[in-house]
Amino acid sequence: MGAFTAQQKAVAGTVYQNMKPYLKSKDGKVHVALVNSFSKFLNQHFGCDDKYTNQIDELLSCMQDDGYEIIDFKLTTLKGQGVFGSLEGYSTLIVYK
Repeated sequence: MGAFTAQQKAVAGTVYQNMKPYLKSKDGKVHVALVNSFSKFLNQHFGCDDKYTNQIDELLSCMQDDGYEIIDFKLTTLKGQGVFGSLEGYSTLIVYK
């Protein structure tokens, strides 16, 4: 695991800790959580966006480790985001029980 991967997972772990108070109790009902994030800086090439992949995967893993069932997630992108307009913004809706 590279240095960037470890850092990306650590950031996601911190986001998850901040997100936990907003997660609903495991009551058998379907709930949602919306997470906003950004692509890598100057992510202009064809390939896996490791930043998004590592961070969202870490959030989903943390939720599952805490006993939540991930039903689905949906992604919406917004181009031209960030201070310099060079990033893509991602909104990820996580549907869980």
